[in-house]
Amino acid sequence: MPIATDVTRHLADLVAFPTVSAVSNLAILDHLEKVVAPFGARVRQFANAEGDKANLFVSVGPETPGGIVFSGHTDVVPTAGQAWSGDPWTLRQTGSRVVGRGATDMKGFLACCLTALPAIAARPLKRPVHLAFSYDEEVGCTGVGDMAEWVGTSGLQPRMAIIGEATSMDLVSAHKGGLIGWARVRGKPGHSSQPDRYVNAVMAAAELIAEINRIRADMRTGPQFEGLDPPYSTIQVNQIKGGLHGNIVAEACDFFWEMRVIPGEDDFAVLDRIRRYAADVLEPAMKAVDPACGISIEVQARIPGLKPETEGLTREVLGLLDRQAPRYVSYGTEAGIFQLAGTPSFVVGPGDIADAHQPDEGIEIAELERCVAFLDRLGESCCHD
Repeated sequence: MPIATDVTRHLADLVAFPTVSAVSNLAILDHLEKVVAPFGARVRQFANAEGDKANLFVSVGPETPGGIVFSGHTDVVPTAGQAWSGDPWTLRQTGSRVVGRGATDMKGFLACCLTALPAIAARPLKRPVHLAFSYDEEVGCTGVGDMAEWVGTSGLQPRMAIIGEATSMDLVSAHKGGLIGWARVRGKPGHSSQPDRYVNAVMAAAELIAEINRIRADMRTGPQFEGLDPPYSTIQVNQIKGGLHGNIVAEACDFFWEMRVIPGEDDFAVLDRIRRYAADVLEPAMKAVDPACGISIEVQARIPGLKPETEGLTREVLGLLDRQAPRYVSYGTEAGIFQLAGTPSFVVGPGDIADAHQPDEGIEIAELERCVAFLDRLGESCCHD
């Protein structure tokens, strides 16, 4: 079947840009600017330090406080090693679905924004509508921060931001926050027949991991946030590498840790507990052998949790979606970053999150069209005082 609707045509154009997080997104931003230009859009870019990636902020309507932000990321996960049945960068239609990398996560939502824009821009808007396109979401939501902070301090004061991650068009009003990073343990190498003369980095790392496991157990009986699955915070170690040979005391060991913290809890308090254990319990004995030994704990990325907004604002969005109640999820999004920067935020987007990152990632065309209608209704609300 041919790809025939406006939203799928936009999606086909976006999928054709292989914007994996390791490469520049500037080409797709150029395309987006050309698409929005005929509608009197004002654009602003927020470049990274290297100048090879940027966020794009698009506005239509009057330059007044209030209004709404529709936000989504331009980057996608890689396709290498996945069993795709066709070119992942060419959108194709299979029955009622379209298939291509990013169809669900989350170029489908970007295509919905572009499709809704002409009708929104043609209305007598009394409040602006903004489109916020970010980079590097897939590597820890590390790109959107400066744009979200600018929005929060610019005087725009949007009424809300809608972050279009896949929710099957349900309203997600709360999610866990995340903190991820590496612990790097440096010991003193030597012959394994004399281990007490040296410092074994693998063994020290194992003791630190055991402390993380104790924190994990404490979290299970700690503060709860009903509606999340699980309803408590979690922490774990998912990668570890260390040592050179079986008969050499290991000089180095690195491991990757991640925590998912319920809204309202302090993720850095957990990190401080890990660092104190390393500094107070493990390092003194290590440094007694060699002062050069030690442990560093690095934060790679932080994703703030999302807390529920006011009941009135939540009811308004639920009404536009014809839903009875919001959902809570355990994964993180850029919504918490916008909220922390002062913009009330929700997560609503087309598609099933189970399709994200998968080979033959796809989305129902009807789901995209439902999202366009929702964005149009939100845009219409900006015509009223």
